[in-house]
Amino acid sequence: MAEKTPVTYTLLQLRTGKRWTQKEAAKKLGVSESTLSKWENAIRFPTIDQVWVIEDTYEVPLSGINFLPENTVKPYKNKQVS
Repeated sequence: MAEKTPVTYTLLQLRTGKRWTQKEAAKKLGVSESTLSKWENAIRFPTIDQVWVIEDTYEVPLSGINFLPENTVKPYKNKQVS
């Protein structure tokens, strides 16, 4: 039986799922719009303290958050060693 891959969401997906503007989400997270934009675009990443706020604000555990935009995530391919 194949192992299930956990569902994860990007910060942008979490924000838009709540129908919050970037300004609204930034205020709830206690950061500037610029900071949130950088997180959503994987230019910068939150500290662990900020991750806890993100978890509480979006009501999603850390394991459900993908901090990289979907188009940057490449599947892992196991290469056989000869």
